Amino acid sequence: MALRGWRGGFVACVLSMVVGCGGEGASEREPIIPADPNAVGSGGGSSGWQPPEAPEPGTPVALHGQLSVVDGALVDAAGAPVQLKGVSTMWLNWEQSYASSKEGLLWLRDNWGLSVIRAAMGIEPANAYLNNPSGMANNVRTVVRNAIDLGVYVIIDWHDHNAELHQQQASDYFAAAAAEFGSYPNVLWETYNEPTRVDWGTVVKPYHEAMTAVIRERDPDNIIILGTPLWSQRVDVAATNPVAGTNLMYTVHFYSCEHRGVQRAQALAARQLGLPLFVTEWGATAANGGTDPNGEVCEEEGQLWHDFMNQEGISWAAWKLDDCADLSCLLRVSAPRVGGWTDEWLNGHGPFVRARMMD
Repeated sequence: MALRGWRGGFVACVLSMVVGCGGEGASEREPIIPADPNAVGSGGGSSGWQPPEAPEPGTPVALHGQLSVVDGALVDAAGAPVQLKGVSTMWLNWEQSYASSKEGLLWLRDNWGLSVIRAAMGIEPANAYLNNPSGMANNVRTVVRNAIDLGVYVIIDWHDHNAELHQQQASDYFAAAAAEFGSYPNVLWETYNEPTRVDWGTVVKPYHEAMTAVIRERDPDNIIILGTPLWSQRVDVAATNPVAGTNLMYTVHFYSCEHRGVQRAQALAARQLGLPLFVTEWGATAANGGTDPNGEVCEEEGQLWHDFMNQEGISWAAWKLDDCADLSCLLRVSAPRVGGWTDEWLNGHGPFVRARMMD
């Protein structure tokens, strides 16, 4: 089945759906992308989806259109600097309720000024991509379709800590997903969430080179965001040996109770070398997401990070759109799925995230 896409408000090309399969043992697993792209997945995909001819006027994608990187900065179709602000979903193998809610995404767009959502597709845990590929692909598909319908940007995130061990599966997935969604200006790609203690030059960079090649065969110009070593903190290392290509950015993650002046200095050093940055995940909490019952929200350090991001025009997505007691959950337990998240429903660093999104 073919999907019709548009870029910056006009109809572009029609791309045929590609059915992929992943890595070793793929013949014994479900296909990465089901043959019927309207199939309902565990994330609640909708049957018979028809993409809009053009983004709704006044929405982020209608205002900014096709994004690109020029001189180290994210710019819109008119060449003007753009700073996207939004949220990340929880790992989609563990939570789909808020992630798949179009009503909730609409509410965030219209009430908090959200312009981007990150779809965090878990890879390694139980029921994540490696052993449930079509279920996870459908969960991502739901988030992406909702974003396209509502005219917001969406990051398709390979949410992995050991992606170099799953390169074939990642390659197959990005080939299929780029064929499906690469014609839409809404879409950004994040090829490796958080490399851990692995070498940039010999491990992470070659992986990114392989993934960017796969995506670029099917999507010549949407933004690709590249993870960096030490849980996506050492962007300064990547800046000295960047990946060749166009419209590439690099992610830096921070949790402000632990990542402070040292990490900001590393990010600043990368920017001074011209490296384009995108903060695809952050929290005003501890790095464990604020799971400690005696934890705190570190707004002062969080504001220093936001001062830096605003100064440099760095886009961001806050962790995470979910309801739980963890301080990084934006919502209280049992918050309504469809939006309406006024003060009484906010949790942890939620009020701080809302205020920064509305700045």
